Amino acid sequence: MYIPSSGFKKAVLKLLGAHIGKNVYFGPGSLVLSNDYNSVHIEDNVFVAPGALINVNKFTVGENSHLGYQCLMVGESLKIGSRCNISNRTFIECSYSPILIEDDVTIGGCAMISTHDGSYRQAYGLEMKASPIKIRSNAFIGNNAIILPGIEIGRKAIVGAGAVVTKNAVANSVICGVPANKIRTMESSNENITCN
Repeated sequence: MYIPSSGFKKAVLKLLGAHIGKNVYFGPGSLVLSNDYNSVHIEDNVFVAPGALINVNKFTVGENSHLGYQCLMVGESLKIGSRCNISNRTFIECSYSPILIEDDVTIGGCAMISTHDGSYRQAYGLEMKASPIKIRSNAFIGNNAIILPGIEIGRKAIVGAGAVVTKNAVANSVICGVPANKIRTMESSNENITCN
Protein backbone atom coordinates (compact mmCIF):
# COMPACT_ATOMS: atom_id res chain seq x y z
CA MET A 1 0.00 0.00 0.00
CA TYR A 2 1.51 3.33 -1.06
CA ILE A 3 0.61 6.22 1.23
CA PRO A 4 1.84 9.46 -0.36
CA SER A 5 2.26 12.06 2.38
CA SER A 6 4.11 12.05 5.68
CA GLY A 7 1.15 13.60 7.50
CA PHE A 8 -1.24 10.96 6.19
CA LYS A 9 1.14 8.15 7.21
CA LYS A 10 1.40 9.57 10.73
CA ALA A 11 -2.38 9.80 11.01
CA VAL A 12 -2.89 6.21 9.84
CA LEU A 13 -0.20 4.86 12.20
CA LYS A 14 -1.75 6.72 15.14
CA LEU A 15 -5.19 5.34 14.27
CA LEU A 16 -3.68 1.84 14.28
CA GLY A 17 -2.31 2.46 17.80
CA ALA A 18 1.31 3.49 17.19
CA HIS A 19 2.92 6.25 19.23
CA ILE A 20 4.28 8.87 16.82
CA GLY A 21 6.10 11.86 18.33
CA LYS A 22 6.27 15.46 17.16
CA ASN A 23 8.08 16.47 13.95
CA VAL A 24 8.39 12.90 12.66
CA TYR A 25 8.87 12.72 8.88
CA PHE A 26 8.12 9.74 6.64
CA GLY A 27 9.65 9.99 3.16
CA PRO A 28 7.88 8.85 -0.02
CA GLY A 29 7.71 5.09 -0.30
CA SER A 30 8.59 4.53 3.37
CA LEU A 31 6.43 2.06 5.25
CA VAL A 32 5.93 0.89 8.84
CA LEU A 33 4.28 -2.51 9.34
CA SER A 34 3.57 -4.38 12.58
CA ASN A 35 1.31 -7.10 13.97
CA ASP A 36 0.92 -4.92 17.09
CA TYR A 37 0.96 -1.19 16.34
CA ASN A 38 0.56 -0.48 20.09
CA SER A 39 4.20 -1.68 20.37
CA VAL A 40 5.47 0.82 17.77
CA HIS A 41 7.04 3.92 19.37
CA ILE A 42 8.65 6.57 17.19
CA GLU A 43 9.77 9.53 19.29
CA ASP A 44 10.13 13.24 18.41
CA ASN A 45 12.16 14.51 15.44
CA VAL A 46 12.74 11.12 13.79
CA PHE A 47 13.43 11.15 10.04
CA VAL A 48 12.40 8.05 8.09
CA ALA A 49 13.97 8.44 4.64
CA PRO A 50 12.29 7.59 1.33
CA GLY A 51 11.97 3.88 0.67
CA ALA A 52 12.72 2.80 4.25
CA LEU A 53 10.79 -0.33 5.27
CA ILE A 54 10.20 -1.15 8.92
CA ASN A 55 8.42 -4.47 9.44
CA VAL A 56 9.01 -5.08 13.16
CA ASN A 57 6.34 -6.04 15.70
CA LYS A 58 7.95 -4.36 18.74
CA PHE A 59 9.75 -1.30 17.39
CA THR A 60 11.10 1.71 19.26
CA VAL A 61 13.26 4.53 17.92
CA GLY A 62 14.40 7.39 20.14
CA GLU A 63 14.27 11.10 19.45
CA ASN A 64 16.39 12.83 16.83
CA SER A 65 17.29 9.59 15.04
CA HIS A 66 17.64 9.11 11.28
CA LEU A 67 16.64 5.96 9.38
CA GLY A 68 18.31 6.07 5.97
CA TYR A 69 17.15 5.69 2.40
CA GLN A 70 15.93 2.16 1.61
CA CYS A 71 17.03 0.73 4.95
CA LEU A 72 15.24 -2.52 5.80
CA MET A 73 14.34 -3.60 9.33
CA VAL A 74 12.43 -6.85 9.85
CA GLY A 75 11.56 -9.09 12.78
CA GLU A 76 10.12 -9.20 16.26
CA SER A 77 11.91 -6.75 18.57
CA LEU A 78 14.17 -3.81 17.70
CA LYS A 79 15.02 -0.90 19.97
CA ILE A 80 17.00 2.03 18.54
CA GLY A 81 18.09 4.78 20.92
CA SER A 82 18.15 8.55 20.56
CA ARG A 83 20.39 10.46 18.14
CA CYS A 84 21.21 7.35 16.09
CA ASN A 85 22.03 7.39 12.39
CA ILE A 86 21.11 4.23 10.51
CA SER A 87 22.52 4.87 7.03
CA ASN A 88 21.21 4.06 3.57
CA ARG A 89 20.41 0.46 2.64
CA THR A 90 21.30 -0.96 6.04
CA PHE A 91 19.67 -4.35 6.74
CA ILE A 92 18.67 -5.18 10.33
CA GLU A 93 17.03 -8.55 10.98
CA CYS A 94 15.67 -9.48 14.42
CA SER A 95 13.24 -12.28 13.58
CA TYR A 96 14.49 -14.79 16.15
CA SER A 97 16.12 -12.67 18.88
CA PRO A 98 15.95 -8.98 19.86
CA ILE A 99 18.39 -6.26 18.83
CA LEU A 100 19.26 -3.31 21.06
CA ILE A 101 20.98 -0.25 19.58
CA GLU A 102 21.75 2.29 22.30
CA ASP A 103 21.96 6.10 22.01
CA ASP A 104 24.33 7.97 19.65
CA VAL A 105 25.17 4.97 17.44
CA THR A 106 26.08 5.37 13.76
CA ILE A 107 25.66 2.44 11.38
CA GLY A 108 27.20 2.92 7.92
CA GLY A 109 25.54 2.26 4.61
CA CYS A 110 24.77 -1.31 3.51
CA ALA A 111 25.73 -2.79 6.89
CA MET A 112 24.03 -6.10 7.76
CA ILE A 113 22.99 -7.09 11.27
CA SER A 114 21.27 -10.44 11.80
CA THR A 115 20.32 -12.43 14.90
CA HIS A 116 20.39 -15.85 13.22
CA ASP A 117 22.92 -17.88 11.28
CA GLY A 118 20.77 -18.45 8.22
CA SER A 119 18.77 -21.43 7.10
CA TYR A 120 21.68 -23.59 5.89
CA ARG A 121 21.58 -25.49 9.22
CA GLN A 122 17.96 -26.48 8.63
CA ALA A 123 18.93 -28.07 5.31
CA TYR A 124 21.07 -30.51 7.32
CA GLY A 125 18.41 -31.16 9.95
CA LEU A 126 20.12 -28.97 12.55
CA GLU A 127 18.53 -26.35 14.74
CA MET A 128 19.02 -22.78 13.61
CA LYS A 129 21.11 -20.74 16.05
CA ALA A 130 19.82 -17.32 17.07
CA SER A 131 21.11 -14.88 19.69
CA PRO A 132 20.42 -11.25 20.62
CA ILE A 133 22.69 -8.44 19.43
CA LYS A 134 23.61 -5.35 21.47
CA ILE A 135 25.29 -2.24 20.10
CA ARG A 136 26.28 0.04 22.97
CA SER A 137 26.20 3.84 23.02
CA ASN A 138 28.48 5.91 20.79
CA ALA A 139 29.57 2.87 18.75
CA PHE A 140 30.35 3.27 15.05
CA ILE A 141 29.72 0.52 12.48
CA GLY A 142 31.41 1.10 9.10
CA ASN A 143 29.89 0.69 5.64
CA ASN A 144 29.21 -2.91 4.54
CA ALA A 145 30.12 -4.36 7.95
CA ILE A 146 28.38 -7.60 8.95
CA ILE A 147 27.41 -8.22 12.59
CA LEU A 148 26.71 -11.90 13.34
CA PRO A 149 24.32 -13.34 15.98
CA GLY A 150 25.09 -12.97 19.69
CA ILE A 151 27.56 -10.11 19.25
CA GLU A 152 27.93 -7.15 21.58
CA ILE A 153 29.64 -4.03 20.26
CA GLY A 154 30.98 -2.11 23.26
CA ARG A 155 30.57 1.55 24.09
CA LYS A 156 32.56 3.82 21.71
CA ALA A 157 33.83 0.79 19.76
CA ILE A 158 34.57 1.24 16.05
CA VAL A 159 33.92 -1.48 13.46
CA GLY A 160 35.82 -0.91 10.20
CA ALA A 161 34.17 -0.89 6.80
CA GLY A 162 33.60 -4.38 5.40
CA ALA A 163 34.43 -6.13 8.69
CA VAL A 164 32.75 -9.43 9.55
CA VAL A 165 32.22 -9.37 13.31
CA THR A 166 32.33 -12.90 14.77
CA LYS A 167 33.20 -12.01 18.39
CA ASN A 168 32.41 -9.19 20.80
CA ALA A 169 34.11 -5.81 20.45
CA VAL A 170 35.08 -4.35 23.83
CA ALA A 171 34.51 -0.70 24.68
CA ASN A 172 36.81 1.80 22.91
CA SER A 173 38.26 -0.88 20.62
CA VAL A 174 38.81 -0.61 16.88
CA ILE A 175 38.16 -3.83 14.97
CA CYS A 176 38.70 -4.48 11.25
CA GLY A 177 39.02 -7.35 8.82
CA VAL A 178 37.46 -10.67 7.88
CA PRO A 179 37.02 -12.01 10.47
CA ALA A 180 37.27 -8.78 12.47
CA ASN A 181 40.16 -8.49 14.92
CA LYS A 182 41.06 -5.78 17.38
CA ILE A 183 43.77 -3.53 15.96
CA ARG A 184 43.91 -0.93 18.72
CA THR A 185 42.21 0.78 21.64
CA MET A 186 41.07 4.37 21.29
CA GLU A 187 42.58 6.64 23.93
CA SER A 188 40.80 9.81 22.75
CA SER A 189 38.32 10.90 20.11
CA ASN A 190 41.03 12.94 18.32
CA GLU A 191 42.98 9.95 17.02
CA ASN A 192 43.15 9.13 13.32
CA ILE A 193 42.37 5.54 12.40
CA THR A 194 43.46 3.49 9.42
CA CYS A 195 42.50 -0.15 8.90
CA ASN A 196 45.05 -1.87 6.65
